[in-house]
Amino acid sequence: MSDPIQSLSVLSTVFALLLGALVGSFANVVIWRVPRGESIVWPGSRCPRCGRRLTPTELVPVVSWAVQRGRCRGCSARISARYPLVELLMAAGFTAIILRWPLFDFGPTAPLLMALFALLLILTFIDLDTLTLPDALTLPALAVALAGTFVYAPGSGLPDLGAALAGAGIGAGMLVLINRLGGLALRRLRDTRERLWPIGFDQVNLAALVGLLLGWQAGLIAALASLLLNLLTRRTLRLPEGITYLLWLIVLVVVATPGLLLPLPQAIGGSLGAAGAAAVAGALYWWIAGLLGHSDEEPAPGEEDEEPIAMGFGDVKLAAVLGAMLGWQGMLVALFAAVVLGAVFGVIARLTGGERTIPFGPYLVAGGLIALFAAQPLIDWYTGLLVA
Repeated sequence: MSDPIQSLSVLSTVFALLLGALVGSFANVVIWRVPRGESIVWPGSRCPRCGRRLTPTELVPVVSWAVQRGRCRGCSARISARYPLVELLMAAGFTAIILRWPLFDFGPTAPLLMALFALLLILTFIDLDTLTLPDALTLPALAVALAGTFVYAPGSGLPDLGAALAGAGIGAGMLVLINRLGGLALRRLRDTRERLWPIGFDQVNLAALVGLLLGWQAGLIAALASLLLNLLTRRTLRLPEGITYLLWLIVLVVVATPGLLLPLPQAIGGSLGAAGAAAVAGALYWWIAGLLGHSDEEPAPGEEDEEPIAMGFGDVKLAAVLGAMLGWQGMLVALFAAVVLGAVFGVIARLTGGERTIPFGPYLVAGGLIALFAAQPLIDWYTGLLVA
């Protein structure tokens, strides 16, 4: 590498580090305000205890916190160490991205990945705080991940649009089937009380069943037909979930018999892809409806209590984001890594007497970042074990 190019590479790395710290400072604002429904641009940053507006010298990432010894200058209230932690993590992430995908070799690939990384880090800390993953962040993140496929440079190892769509559908499909099948088991096979109109989990269930039998295209057509029938009749026309997934299991057994229907991997991929696409479409519809002031559900009399769930629906949308960023193979690596990390830290928490619930979203993000940087080596290592 020539000296001028090397110098520019060093400068771009330093710039990524500083930019990451600044974005991390803004991320702290987003993490605090979005769950509370507050504007992220107005008013300016203030101490949450005394309300004093912070000066520019109090907003220097990491440095201000260290100089002030983690306390507000006005009221001496303690400032959480998480603020500089977020700034340092953002700076580290931006630096790692620019080192893996240098600007001079991969063009706009790195900036798109930095935007995704920032959104994923923000979602991680919001999930830790509130056990929620806001649609206002997950669905735009999905749009960014899909848009990135138009600018990723050749050789970047990142998916094209087709692979990203498949990854998003399969990623969301895996998590939404855990949501539905797990919830069904927790309800002891009783049907869900959820009755969304015109689109809801009924379309997801139907897409999963038909997709397993006939492929993802047929699954999506079935979900669309169900939606249109709901609109025409002004009612929620549905099959009970217990019956739907009993049929799903029967079809799965039949599909597992070679030569009868679709090849098993294609059938499972069709079921997951169709269910995931239906789930994301429903999420998008209800997000827009919420912005327009429409309620998504009216609980039946005497049935206001929440049903038990096996997987939050925010995780379904987050899985779609990661699938779009990684492709379906990378998404499988991410999910496996997330499950392993969740199991390890779950055991550690039990052994140390920890009682705080840690949501699955942060594990998904951690698994996604592992897959982003190391999916192919991990896949090669695993396949090497199979043929050894």
